Amino acid sequence: MGEARNRNIRIGIVDNDPYALKVFGALIERMSSDFAVIWTCDLGAVAISRCLSPTKRPDVLVTDMSMGDVPGTEVCRAIRTKTPEVGLVGVTSYALASFHDEAARCGAQALVGKTDLNGIALAIRNAAQGLSTNELVLGDEGSGNSLSFMDAATAYAVLEDTSYAHRGALSGKERDTLRMYADGSTTKEIAERLGISVATVATFERRALAKLGARSRAHAISICVKRHEI
Repeated sequence: MGEARNRNIRIGIVDNDPYALKVFGALIERMSSDFAVIWTCDLGAVAISRCLSPTKRPDVLVTDMSMGDVPGTEVCRAIRTKTPEVGLVGVTSYALASFHDEAARCGAQALVGKTDLNGIALAIRNAAQGLSTNELVLGDEGSGNSLSFMDAATAYAVLEDTSYAHRGALSGKERDTLRMYADGSTTKEIAERLGISVATVATFERRALAKLGARSRAHAISICVKRHEI
């Protein structure tokens, strides 16, 4: 652990194959002198618990997508709804398209094939800074997917907000977005005030309109005013 503290990027790994876990951990540590694998485990539930622990939290979690107890996508979702502090990199031996969109929805910063060692190293380095890695790693296979990976902060804003919203009811950030539009704020100003991207503001607005059955932003604001929601 003393050696790990002298390095820059602390990494946790979860894979339900003990042999693959041992080999993969050794490979990742050899990728760069500033990569330190601080723990490995073979259960998704354990990885979630450690990533949410202030004393055991890594900078980046590398998770296999095909887990026995908890799917890798759900490992990502469980962590991302609670914190933006851990970069999430999914890895798989299967076709990337099998997991790509769901991994993106669940807050991962990248999905990489297990044999793409250069891609894994790049994804880890980016994720440690909270950044996403998309087609740069995925190449031609990823280009046909409909969703892009979000940076950690944006994914947290979206997923944390969704996790507290009841079906059919406006979430806190959807309500805040409409209220700030009603006050005359621009999309850019709302993004800056909420600490999210302009695209995420548009997502909150789109979700709010769909839930309210509104024809436009003005219609949505009118509905909310009548309901005393903003």
